[in-house]
Amino acid sequence: MMTLLRMELLKLLKRPMTWILTALLHGAIGFFAVIAFLELRGDSPDARDQILGNGTLPAILPVTTELLYVLGTIALPILAASSIGSEYNWGTLRPMLATGLPRGRFLAAKLLALALVAVAYVVGPLLMNAALAVPFASLHDRPIVAVTVDLAWIGDLAAMVGRTYLIVLVPTLIAFLIGLAGRSSAAGIGAALGLIIGQLFVGMLLLEFGPAWAKAVVKFFPQQVSMVINEHYNGFGPAVTPPDVLGEGQALLTLGVYGVACLIVAFLIFRRRDIRGAA
Repeated sequence: MMTLLRMELLKLLKRPMTWILTALLHGAIGFFAVIAFLELRGDSPDARDQILGNGTLPAILPVTTELLYVLGTIALPILAASSIGSEYNWGTLRPMLATGLPRGRFLAAKLLALALVAVAYVVGPLLMNAALAVPFASLHDRPIVAVTVDLAWIGDLAAMVGRTYLIVLVPTLIAFLIGLAGRSSAAGIGAALGLIIGQLFVGMLLLEFGPAWAKAVVKFFPQQVSMVINEHYNGFGPAVTPPDVLGEGQALLTLGVYGVACLIVAFLIFRRRDIRGAA
């Protein structure tokens, strides 16, 4: 299994798409940090204080998770749909499985490789912006870390990383499932992105004009649940649950159910279908 996992990781690391998406994700998140620094020159004192607060530790970390919620849930699904869809496009599945390799083991290795890459996509931007916050604070005579770093703070940070990872991982699994079911990287990418973006528009319409039962259903849309987690629970200190919003445990459990359901369906489809040649 470890040999197969290393092989799948090597596939991802050798793909230009992996590095292009990594560069775009980190570049876009770093770009927002630079823009905030440039805006300090012309803003009012109150706005300057807010920018300085958000640009230094620890406040820059929740700000980064907000960007990961928007950008990471696009970059990783593209990579996931492409990683499985390209196996069908290139015709590499049939000769590989013809060697007697169990289908479940092959799919598990591919999913584990994607899960490891997702860790880098989450932790990398957080480390990058944390590093950028140090000179940003020093140039403006601000403390490097404006809080006391203790076990409670470290626990909040670990929980924040874990929540953000789940937020990014679930749309990645959805995209992987669509790419697997559609046997095409292009179909998987298009359908996955359409589903992710469509949830937001449909959710807004139903919340504004839909009946009461539809508004209750919208709360359990994956993107809506992720938005609630990011806005209300991804921070430091005790979280406050607003009225008519899923509690933290409910929201995390909902995303977990989506992820497990995608895994089960993906394994069922892959174990039962015929493997074709190159598309």
